Amino acid sequence: MWRLLCVLALVISSDTMPKKYSGIQLKKPVTPRASANRLDANLVQPTHYALDLTVTKDDLENKAEFSGNVQMTLTVGKDTDSFQIHAKDLTFSTVTLTKSGFSGVITTEGPDTDDIVTIKSNQKITSGDSYILEIQYTGKLSDTDMDGFYRSRYTDDDGKTKYLATTQFEEMGARRAFPCFDEPSFKATFDITITYPSTSIALSNTQPKADPSDVGNGLVKVTFETTPKMSTYLIAFIVSEFKCVSGKNAADGTPTEVCGRPGTEGTFSVALEAAPAALDTMQGFTRFGYASLGNKKMTQAAIPDFAIGAMENWGMITYRESDLLWDENQSSNYDKQIIYGDITHEVSHQWFGDYVTLNWWSNAFLNEGFATYFEYHAAAEIQTDWELAKQFVIAEVQPVLVTDSSGDSKPLSYETTDPEEIKERFGDISYNKGGSVIKMLQSFLGIENFKQGLSTYLNNNGVNMATPESLWDSFIEFKPEDVPETVKKVMENWTYKPGYPLLSLTQNGADLTISQKRFLLSDDDTDDTKWYVPITYTTSTDPSKFTETTTKKWLTPTADVTITLDKEDDWIILNNQQVGYYRVNYDKTLLSKIQTVLDSDNLDKIDEISRSQLVDDQLNFARAGKAEYTDVLKFLSFMKRDTSYYSWSSVFNGFSYLLKRTNADNIRNLLKAYVKELMENLLDSVPFTTEKPTDQIYTLKQVLALTWACNLGEANCVNNATAAFTSYTTDDSMPSRNLKSVVYCTGLKNSKNPTEDYNFLYNKYLLTKLATEQLTILKALGCINDSTLRQEYLKLALSDKIRIQDVRYVFQSVYSNNEDEGVDDTLEFIKNNYKDFETRFGTQSTLTSLITKVADFITKQTQIDALSGFLKTEGLDDSVVAVGTKAVESATTNLKTISTLEGKLKDYFSPTSGASINTYHLVNLALIGVVYLFFNFY
Repeated sequence: MWRLLCVLALVISSDTMPKKYSGIQLKKPVTPRASANRLDANLVQPTHYALDLTVTKDDLENKAEFSGNVQMTLTVGKDTDSFQIHAKDLTFSTVTLTKSGFSGVITTEGPDTDDIVTIKSNQKITSGDSYILEIQYTGKLSDTDMDGFYRSRYTDDDGKTKYLATTQFEEMGARRAFPCFDEPSFKATFDITITYPSTSIALSNTQPKADPSDVGNGLVKVTFETTPKMSTYLIAFIVSEFKCVSGKNAADGTPTEVCGRPGTEGTFSVALEAAPAALDTMQGFTRFGYASLGNKKMTQAAIPDFAIGAMENWGMITYRESDLLWDENQSSNYDKQIIYGDITHEVSHQWFGDYVTLNWWSNAFLNEGFATYFEYHAAAEIQTDWELAKQFVIAEVQPVLVTDSSGDSKPLSYETTDPEEIKERFGDISYNKGGSVIKMLQSFLGIENFKQGLSTYLNNNGVNMATPESLWDSFIEFKPEDVPETVKKVMENWTYKPGYPLLSLTQNGADLTISQKRFLLSDDDTDDTKWYVPITYTTSTDPSKFTETTTKKWLTPTADVTITLDKEDDWIILNNQQVGYYRVNYDKTLLSKIQTVLDSDNLDKIDEISRSQLVDDQLNFARAGKAEYTDVLKFLSFMKRDTSYYSWSSVFNGFSYLLKRTNADNIRNLLKAYVKELMENLLDSVPFTTEKPTDQIYTLKQVLALTWACNLGEANCVNNATAAFTSYTTDDSMPSRNLKSVVYCTGLKNSKNPTEDYNFLYNKYLLTKLATEQLTILKALGCINDSTLRQEYLKLALSDKIRIQDVRYVFQSVYSNNEDEGVDDTLEFIKNNYKDFETRFGTQSTLTSLITKVADFITKQTQIDALSGFLKTEGLDDSVVAVGTKAVESATTNLKTISTLEGKLKDYFSPTSGASINTYHLVNLALIGVVYLFFNFY
């Protein structure tokens, strides 16, 4: 059994880890969608919508519904007597189709299971003509899934519940707010009118045409300016009692503002400064000012209940509160970085996604890859001391290299209409790999060529749809001469093939041969895909050139490449700054020369990003069976002297996997001692008592190191953290804003009064209205060292005490922070409470997601037996059984991996291996063994 699941708390709750891997948020909704069978774009096309919505006070507070009228201007491409539109959870009262001289009787069928409504006419609808389709209808404001037009709520300063109506339409949610052609390629302009309570405000994509007009009965009406031609998924509107604060105009004159619930205005500052800066930076990258795209305002709104991190609605971006609102006294440095990154990500979408739109969800990377790239590289031009280009490597590139090493990984682009596959398009491959491949493109083109190509792409495809080919063709005139083929040809396999290459280097005298083969974590070597690979490198004769990312060589699908060193005993490191999307495997001779440098007093001769890459590659080679753990752990001995945030991030990622896949106490404890010894100098470089909040990288490194140290039980860290927690519980002295995540979890994990301490922190959660603080507390409460309290905490996820958007943090906090007991508690909770999931969440998706995630933490056969037993429960939903069966299979495979891995680690830690564990740690291990024997015999 695995006693160090607590270490994986880093992946879930550390404020220093990349958001996609920390559980901070999911980028896109996880609720099941209807089928995505596509409409016939050649039959009927919408050109304009006039949408009129009414939301009364009674609708908001009691009925949770709304009414609407939509008039769609349609152009007909072929003679027909019927066509199809989308609608879901809407009730039509009247449907008419009008055109001069047309008198057909209109009937409707549906919606069917694909959300398709068929409009039928008894008179021919003729090609080349324009019609008006008008539908009056009513709809529901959902309270459960934060999709479509839905209801959110908050408590004001007087303790009164306030309701608001807001939207989330990507990918297929607009159909829940108004009948429409709900696919990205059906672009049109929109006139939006909203009638709403006079005590509220209404917001949408564009500016109001005039002030709201009184229409009686406590209602006012406002009509917004006509939108640019845009896709339905980018439409947004809000009816709320929000307060808005104006910010600076962008350089092109675009006004900016931030809106949120009353009382949050003091937390708008970061959002107010970031948005205009991001708009200006994107203009520099693209040569297109934001206003020239067709919209002349930028609103950012913080929504109390929001399923995803943020959404790029054109002209009105919506966010979770934790992703937009920052308090200088309570929110952490990393919270601020998340906000800057999310704002830059969503602002960049106004160009890449809103103005130029993917033709279909199969090419989601055209939106999300660019936004991920700019999230770091545009923000890096604003926050110049945050080293965001370097952070991109450990946050985006290295994690997705693991994901993309799977035999069932998907390519960046592949055709799909399956709703589950569409959902998967908004995952690591589209975001991380998309951004990584775009970064590689930028590197081999050069930044100026890259910018000119982007400008061409926008100019050629603006207000229209794009494909991967239209992107690559935009660089025809901006390709350096050394690129061996057209950009489209070079990028073909990167786009349409899964995975990436492993570059293998072998030395013969002064000559090095570089070959390639797809890298897989499995033993499957049947994939013969090869890529055009841009190669950068640094040798011992030019050690200052690690920052040079200009391509020096091209490896092609048809031939290996040779590099000749100045001297046979030179060392060489490939992939400067890890700008290339690939791994590098050096033969023993070359790796030995690198090891010699790293083991010397001059390890900085090798750049910290290259050290990070070496660590990440070597640990993954061992995981894949392409290297021995005995050799890799010896290789990592240089980390005793390395204190770089980047190389340690890679080390910790690798050891997260090892600790997650070990079971035997002796191996686990030896591994624990090994990590603690390895990180002694790291801890000395960021002591608990020395904070530098103006130094972003120091602060991120400090939280990372202390999170691991406390979770590993390092005495000094535990003592400092528990003392800080005790001060908080006794005299209300709040811990440092950057170390709260460490203090809260460690304090609860080591509590001598668990009930009192748990209740203290839970009451703090109930009292605070700051979303970043709520999130920090939620991710810590599951650390409590009492099973009964953990069960109470899990049950809170099924109550209205925890917002639906936040329940995943409750579950993660329990199953990832409490060794085997956390997994046992979660499985018991599932068995006893499964019936309540659909009542609370409206679907089974939250339950199935929880089963999948907790199964990955299973380390014992008894846990597999418990999950298997639950799946035999009579009347269990088929979807739960199907997902649970796959989870059992995955957990069973993991147990086999544990057995194999422990055998390999045993080789390293055996007395004859020469592994270095100092006397202090050996004494600790002996004491652990004595205690273990005592409790097992008595």
